[in-house]
Amino acid sequence: MFENILSLEKDALERLTNERRASGSIPQEVDETLSMLGVHWDDVEQEYFSMDQYQAEVYHRLAEEYTRENYS
Repeated sequence: MFENILSLEKDALERLTNERRASGSIPQEVDETLSMLGVHWDDVEQEYFSMDQYQAEVYHRLAEEYTRENYS
């Protein structure tokens, strides 16, 4: 089920990103609401990202790194 939620979130972020790229901006109220939900605009990559998803990816990578046999 968690994978389904992440897939839906990814699709929604892609649609938001495409809309912002096409229109150049979104209404301030929408941007503020997204920010409260942990969705932010990346000025470098020019795309929306979820802070929760980003943190989950970082924690997953760290867990993989620290559980390797050759980690010292």
